[in-house]
Amino acid sequence: MPEPIIRPARIADAPGIADVHWRSHQTTYVEPGRVDRELVEAWSMRERIQGWVTYAAISEGVLPPPDGFHAVRLAVAVDGDRVVGWAVTSAGRDEDGPRDLELEGLYVLDEFHGRGVGQALVDAAIGDRPAYLWVLDDNPRAQAFYRRNGFAFDGAEKWDDRWQVRELRMTR
Repeated sequence: MPEPIIRPARIADAPGIADVHWRSHQTTYVEPGRVDRELVEAWSMRERIQGWVTYAAISEGVLPPPDGFHAVRLAVAVDGDRVVGWAVTSAGRDEDGPRDLELEGLYVLDEFHGRGVGQALVDAAIGDRPAYLWVLDDNPRAQAFYRRNGFAFDGAEKWDDRWQVRELRMTR
């Protein structure tokens, strides 16, 4: 079976990115009880698609970041013409970020876990550059993945009001 291809995201990928985001939120956060279902499902698919259209347009250079957005790079993993994962990076959302590069998000559909898709996305998105990210304090699988990629907890933490979870910062 051929492995998914990693490439820069296109605007047309937005519905697929939103689908991966939705499904990953269900399996990673809702089903294990990390985040209340109501919080995740209050963010509609329509809103997700609209947001990802904007992110993809910014990433492609078609649209300068409008108010409420910032410059990002968005990569996708595609299996045929289906988006099965994505990674988004930026110069960082935090005013006091410890690095000039943040891995803002990385999601891969469950059925593609363990096939190297997440690793390929990390390699494409940040390579071996110094970076930082935020991870749920109650997500040992993600934490182990990031540790394998050279990240370590740096002692910073924050409360995410939207998802009602504690996040820990990792840097390398």
